[in-house]
Amino acid sequence: MSTTINQTDFREDLDVSLLEERFGWQCIAFSSAEFWFKGYIYGNTWRNLARQMADGPLSAKRVIAGIDGQFAIVFITGDWCIAATDRIGSIPLFFSRLKSTWIIGTNARQVASAAGCHNCNWDAVLSIAMAGYTIGHDTFYENFLALDSGECVVFSSNMQPDRYHYFLYEPRPVSNHGYSKRLEEALRRIFEKTRVSLDGRTAMVPLSAGLDSRLIVTGLKEVGHNNIKCFSYGQPGNHEAIAGRRISEELGIPWIFIPHTPQQQRAMFASDYCREFVAFADTLQAIPFQQDFYAVEALKASGFAPEDAIFINGQSGDFISGNHIPFSLREPQQLSSVDAWARVADATLEKHFALWAILKTPGRSRRITKILRCDLVRCGLRLNGELPEFALFEASECKNRQSKYVVAGQRTYEWHGFDWRLPLWDRDFIDFWEQVPLSLKFDQKLYRETLNELNWGGVWGPLWTVQHKIVPTWIRPIRFIAKAAHFASEKARWR
Repeated sequence: MSTTINQTDFREDLDVSLLEERFGWQCIAFSSAEFWFKGYIYGNTWRNLARQMADGPLSAKRVIAGIDGQFAIVFITGDWCIAATDRIGSIPLFFSRLKSTWIIGTNARQVASAAGCHNCNWDAVLSIAMAGYTIGHDTFYENFLALDSGECVVFSSNMQPDRYHYFLYEPRPVSNHGYSKRLEEALRRIFEKTRVSLDGRTAMVPLSAGLDSRLIVTGLKEVGHNNIKCFSYGQPGNHEAIAGRRISEELGIPWIFIPHTPQQQRAMFASDYCREFVAFADTLQAIPFQQDFYAVEALKASGFAPEDAIFINGQSGDFISGNHIPFSLREPQQLSSVDAWARVADATLEKHFALWAILKTPGRSRRITKILRCDLVRCGLRLNGELPEFALFEASECKNRQSKYVVAGQRTYEWHGFDWRLPLWDRDFIDFWEQVPLSLKFDQKLYRETLNELNWGGVWGPLWTVQHKIVPTWIRPIRFIAKAAHFASEKARWR
């Protein structure tokens, strides 16, 4: 239930009635302030942070920039208010204006409705159609606003909100040796912090054939946290589940498989329960992430996931370790800043803005290119050749696709009543990978070599590679015939 401040002047310009103590949000009420928060932090307490922020907006900005963890906060006094998200925007916040009042809330649809937002932002609509998410501050509606990752917004009487980016993922490679050792040290710090944060509770890990979820499981065991359960899901016989079972058995960790069928998934997505989840998870900036929605519900219903379990997935280790860098940007070229940006934009369009080929016309591509560029410039990033091309690509993907779509998958856990952690988006991990050169990031060279060398849990290396299998089996001959029909065509046509 929301509390109020007995201050009238500033409160007339601010409506925080849509802040509620639900889905992890909590409030600490002081004599002249409210401190709303959600998430988890290391090395501090929420109450202590609130006291440190009380000196004024400048002090609050400094405190926020130094927080270690994943969070969203709203600090309200009688004279000013500040709202902020963590470096990756893992927990969304929204605001909009109705006449002279600024409305702040945690649910996008509720804030948009309260502010009377109904006119579409057609740039945002185009971006969602082509990529599944918007770019920068754009949302589905005009005059409806969302905080970026790593952003603070200060509200004060009779003034426009002051938006400030305290962090932007901005890879700047440095000449250094011993990267593998430094990566190991960072991983140990991250998992030790995570172990303490778990406080003995069950870690629920969605385990696949990839590197990231395997790192979560073996990293936790390496630092002494053994209360772990794993699960895999999908069509029976899929290679991800086969790998999950093998790894779990080797590590002595309980594992369960949640089978998916087309009929079952169709019924789930059409259910009122799922529609209610979408209304909760919709940010009006991206398609809600529903991949493991059914699996988490099944884990909860069966009791395999205890009520106080904490879900820990591998997001987004593949991105931050370099796996998303396009091949076209692998070799740096001596180009003008204009030509370099054109290469970055083309790579971004090719990788992320081609959900519907019919929409990828030259005119629309030019429009998206312009929006992408304006977004980075607005954040203070100079496109003058100071940063390498791959760094521009990663900076844009981090604050847009990763933050708005991939990381937003944590809403599934919250909806089902569970806490979560994101160790592979830890502050130490981000700081480390910002300094790694392209030669060690491309195709995850440093990441793969280091994990195989460490061999935590003894489940790394070639022997633990599971061959990808097409399931269900009946589709294999049909697929082979279709593929043969395209033998003389370009690979893109077969895809």
